[in-house]
Amino acid sequence: MRLFHGANNADIDRYAKHPDPEGAALVREIARTRQEIEDAYNHFQNASDPDLIDCYTYEIYSVQKRYKFLLEQAKQMDLQTFF
Repeated sequence: MRLFHGANNADIDRYAKHPDPEGAALVREIARTRQEIEDAYNHFQNASDPDLIDCYTYEIYSVQKRYKFLLEQAKQMDLQTFF
């Protein structure tokens, strides 16, 4: 299941071309976190053990919180044009 269209390694490279090194690092981290969200959802969908389902539920929640935090940081740095 794809949650984000266009989120792949090519996007990470494209986003990394931000002129500010700190901004580029933040944009790469956001792209990596988007991939982690995709991975967590895929693991959740394939889990059959109740303990693994709980584990992936917490992982999804955790990664989504980190993603939200990073997006707020990008907004403060005025990087939203990269998303």
